Amino acid sequence: MKIRVLFKYFLIVIALASAAAASAQSTREERRLITSGNKLYVERKFKDAAAKYQDALKVNGGSAVAKYNLGMAQIRQVANPKDTTARNATLIQGGMKLLSEVAALAKEKPGLASKANYNLGNLEFNRENYSEAISYYKQALRIDPNDANARKNLRIAQLKQQNQDNQDKNQDNKDQDKNQDQNKDQDKNQDQNKDQNQDKQDQQKDQNKEQPQEKDINQQTASQILQAIDNKESQTRARVNRANKGEKSEAAGRRVKKW
Repeated sequence: MKIRVLFKYFLIVIALASAAAASAQSTREERRLITSGNKLYVERKFKDAAAKYQDALKVNGGSAVAKYNLGMAQIRQVANPKDTTARNATLIQGGMKLLSEVAALAKEKPGLASKANYNLGNLEFNRENYSEAISYYKQALRIDPNDANARKNLRIAQLKQQNQDNQDKNQDNKDQDKNQDQNKDQDKNQDQNKDQNQDKQDQQKDQNKEQPQEKDINQQTASQILQAIDNKESQTRARVNRANKGEKSEAAGRRVKKW
């Protein structure tokens, strides 16, 4: 019995020793890859450095150092943070994701977490997302209140945010003034149109006064007018007939008069 117990204990010790040796070997390989990546990073060979950090994560997927360095290497491959082409967007998003994972390790890795927040703040500052940058700088200072760079950048970001807000406010005021001017111009045009329409109406009225007004004549009125005309013509003919008879009488009298 004792021999069996001792044998089991011996096997456990061997297993632990083997695990420790494997862990040590893994740690050495991880460190070697990270060191190689750091050398390439300093030489600004960010893509090659990223490949080394990725290999380190294959050895130890939970390596906070490898995640932080890989995130930085991906971000540094983008010359202009505002460039939103597909490749650059993928690199920026991937780098921010890795840094955000490290930034959440304030208790386990406070030094790396503070740096991750600081660099996330720098990225957002360069993209002119000042409100997001301010949040990251504040988080970096919560983890490490003595971070002078984070404090300085926080003040600059706050000033930038204030200037941006003032510019937006001024632009809004300009837009309002522009809209008001446009409304005034529209009102002015409407008044001018009203005046023009009124002038046209007045001119039309004057023309109507100058021109003879035609009125419709109903049948009864027309008959009365025609009857009056006929009566006048009859009267005229009667006077002419009477005058002719008188002249004939006088002529006849002159003819029969004896001297």
